[in-house]
Amino acid sequence: MRKIMSLVLAVGMFLMGSLPIAHADDRIGATACRALLWLHAQQCSDGSFGFRRPDGTCTPSASVTADAVYALALVGEDPDGAAWTVGGKSALDALAKLAPSYVYADAGQAGKVARAVALAGGNPRAFGGLNLIATINAAYDSTTGRYHPNYLYRHTLAVEALFRAGEPVPSAAFDTLLMAQLSDGAWFWDFAGTQGDVDTTGRVMQLLAGVAGVIAPDAYDRAASFLEHAQASDGGWNTGYISGPPNGNSTALAVGGLWAAGFDPQASRFVKNGHGALDSLLTFQEPSGAFVYIRQAGQEEVRLMATLDVLAALASQLNGAPVCRAVYLPLVLR
Repeated sequence: MRKIMSLVLAVGMFLMGSLPIAHADDRIGATACRALLWLHAQQCSDGSFGFRRPDGTCTPSASVTADAVYALALVGEDPDGAAWTVGGKSALDALAKLAPSYVYADAGQAGKVARAVALAGGNPRAFGGLNLIATINAAYDSTTGRYHPNYLYRHTLAVEALFRAGEPVPSAAFDTLLMAQLSDGAWFWDFAGTQGDVDTTGRVMQLLAGVAGVIAPDAYDRAASFLEHAQASDGGWNTGYISGPPNGNSTALAVGGLWAAGFDPQASRFVKNGHGALDSLLTFQEPSGAFVYIRQAGQEEVRLMATLDVLAALASQLNGAPVCRAVYLPLVLR
């Protein structure tokens, strides 16, 4: 609580000079700031992130901590700084401790950690006693262009990690993703998939267009058409290949993918019954600042993962500016 109150006070004191008037798009910054304030209270006593039991105890997770470090760095936070340090251990310190028992020889898992480390200013070639980049490169199959033999989603993590770390990425690694696009315009998490899913489609769009800057307008147009037709009546998305209500994670990945590829999620083609895709995404946020998985009582599930996915999606619209800016304060505290 002390850390949260300190952050709120810092928000109030920031940018004491002339401030711009808040506009409709400023709700993105206010939304992200609320989420960050909530996220502070989710950090475990060793600096990690994981899963909290009803009694308040926390089970650290390398995967979740990597996602948290990644999302924090994307929105301009310092995961190794004082604001994200608990008990003398920062979020990045915690990830270094957890990584060896998580990475093994899996390029996707190494990629998840390495992309976070690189974004946070760490060294993925010497992190927690691991050379994450060497692990990723050792998994590369030049005949297929893949860093993972089966899982396309993990391949994207490996490729992003290399890109973030300034390593050369073979063109075949991008070609294999473009060739894996299915006839419906989507991608599936497994290279053997025959029906696309929303999450992977958004993820691939974020990587190819947003991170790597791959020029492939036809591929992105087809992907956007898939998302348009997979969109639910309230403007959100579920996974797309399993029936069910829209969820915060899939909606975040879809919105992030559209932004990355140059599409406006509030454009008329993505407005359903008066609800744009961004409108729908923001409705998953609770008053606490957390985002839920499903907007149904008892079905909210893991708020932490949904919140991290949303922060990663919103990052591209924050333009590197501090998330908790004074201009957002009236929106955050109302």
